[in-house]
Amino acid sequence: MDQSIETLGLLAEITSAFVAFAAIVASIRVSLGQQLAPFQLLLVHFFTESGMIVVTVCLFPIILSGFWHDRSQIALASTYYAILALTIYLFTYIRRRRAAKAPTPLISLLNMILWAIWIIILIVTLTEIFWPPSLAIVAAFCFWGLFSATIIFVSFLSSFLISA
Repeated sequence: MDQSIETLGLLAEITSAFVAFAAIVASIRVSLGQQLAPFQLLLVHFFTESGMIVVTVCLFPIILSGFWHDRSQIALASTYYAILALTIYLFTYIRRRRAAKAPTPLISLLNMILWAIWIIILIVTLTEIFWPPSLAIVAAFCFWGLFSATIIFVSFLSSFLISA
């Protein structure tokens, strides 16, 4: 099996486990009778939703490899899927964040900017100016997604440790 496919499978497993762990930690706070502030709830939504999008981006090429054997076509379709999923989610998340009038700490702002940079990287990938679409680029995108969810989870933990 292709190393990039194996890497994507591993990233899907780790990201799923992380999202489950983070959601459990968030729900423990609620089950202890402490209400989440709107900002904290927004953070929970971000790390769970973005994490699950990353899982789907990881799984998409794995599923496609069962139907197609051309890795370049799988990488191309996966890149398009990652752009589409991320762009739709980012617009939805920013709109939700504005509606909640949530503060935007520096770490959240940097995180959103880096997600936007990833959209640009994926679009540049489709042009093949610097490099062709590859499963390695998709895996790097998914690794960033895991890292991003982790950063926001730490921000979430910090927010309720400060408010405690």
